[in-house]
Amino acid sequence: MAIVTSAATCQLNGDEHMLGEKDLYYPTGLVVSAGGSTLYVANSDFDLQFSGGSVHAVDAAALRAAVAPIALGLASGDGASAACSAAGLGLNLDPFLNPGPCAPIAYAPLVRASVYVGAFASGLMLAYDPRAAGARLFAPVRGDPSVTFFDVADDRAGGSEPFALDCGRTGSGFCGDAHRIGRDADRSQRGLQLPPDPVGIASSTNGEAVVSAHPSQAAASLVVNPWEETPFLSYFAGDLAPGPTEIASVPRPAFVAAAEAQATLAGLSFIYRDAFVVTYRGAAQLDVLQYVRDSGSVPSRPFIARAQQVPITTSSSNTDHRGVAVLSSERAACEASCGSAAGDVECLAACAETIPLRVFVASRSPESLLLGRIETVVLRGTSVVDGVTTARITGAFDLVTLDDALPLDFGASRVETGRVIAEDGTAVDRVFAVAFDSRRVFIVDPYRARIEGVVRTGRGPHDIAIDQGVANGEAYSYLYVGHFTDSYLGVVPLDLRRALTYGSMIATVGTPLPPIDTL
Repeated sequence: MAIVTSAATCQLNGDEHMLGEKDLYYPTGLVVSAGGSTLYVANSDFDLQFSGGSVHAVDAAALRAAVAPIALGLASGDGASAACSAAGLGLNLDPFLNPGPCAPIAYAPLVRASVYVGAFASGLMLAYDPRAAGARLFAPVRGDPSVTFFDVADDRAGGSEPFALDCGRTGSGFCGDAHRIGRDADRSQRGLQLPPDPVGIASSTNGEAVVSAHPSQAAASLVVNPWEETPFLSYFAGDLAPGPTEIASVPRPAFVAAAEAQATLAGLSFIYRDAFVVTYRGAAQLDVLQYVRDSGSVPSRPFIARAQQVPITTSSSNTDHRGVAVLSSERAACEASCGSAAGDVECLAACAETIPLRVFVASRSPESLLLGRIETVVLRGTSVVDGVTTARITGAFDLVTLDDALPLDFGASRVETGRVIAEDGTAVDRVFAVAFDSRRVFIVDPYRARIEGVVRTGRGPHDIAIDQGVANGEAYSYLYVGHFTDSYLGVVPLDLRRALTYGSMIATVGTPLPPIDTL
């Protein structure tokens, strides 16, 4: 039995070493609920010192309240000592290694729920039931391997249990087998088990299709998530390029639902397939995978298939690509301008045809943020009903193009989109590119294609999450940074009205824990 020399809590359960239920330990996944009540955190147990990792539901409102005195004090020019004192904290004794003026904020009191998962959870992803009947949190877990899922609250309209983490927890504290998708071949229509090393994960707009990448297998897997039933492994697509790594879903155009409804009512067909963009560590390309429901078979046997291969030609050596994110705000604003005419197919389709989505990819060869667009091609034709010929939309598909790049520091890894607070108090779009090795997060203005700011982080920034909303009539925005190497969270204000703190790490949450050796 290994002797653990670590500040993390070691709980003995029989012959097993259990990670403390409220300990941060090599965090790899962060995601904030849509209503802003909960920050979900995945801990990976990267060095295998314990029996597995964990997933936490953190009280985001309490976290913001703990950080607020520091942010206000520093923005007002009160100085670090006064700002930290207002938060009940001492000064940070090592701001170079762990940026921020104050001693750490205690993490454990912020954790409202915790459950154990297998080792090497590699991320987190939230999907929302389109019927507003709940949400599910998905975590690709490399140590099972599985895609572990949790039934959680949809907090967009409040709710009485914002910190629920329902995964059939067993007496040992681990998620039950029914929530660990891909371990049992009997639960798959095709008798499949999940390939090793699930990493990146994304879901379709309606949460029905969940796709994960498997770099060691050059494959991608499909989990089907029928909201009224248990999700199941449906398919995996092999023979992809070397090292598929991260996946982003392409938001479904708003006109699709209206066009499908009209076609169904008239007994006609309409074809649109949800798309996913895949990056590769070993190929100068992106792939677009499409989700095919295969409703013609009984029972339906959904699958994914490559619909487009996108060559990367922005430089001579583009063969290592990591994070990918899609920004849809411009199109969404146009769709909202169609007003209450949700069934106005032409109004909504015009938005899709004329306003491309924006796509961003982190490249390591060379170190850059690739910029591109996703155009929706709308297919039109005619139909004859009762002898009357009518023009109609018959389908649509998405096309990805890359055409520009911004330089980054070495170690480019994750990319996320989010919103910051502008000088006039409105929320505006930004893209956040993480550079793991160089300890940086770049804040990018996607419309001007320029780097607006650079956040200096601690060692090993891995995943990030943006917490933006309105509380008590006041807009707020924070960037949370999960520091993989030293197992803590960093907090960065994203409010341009407060220039002294914008883009600076002002708080450490959890005591930093350097990597440790075992005897």
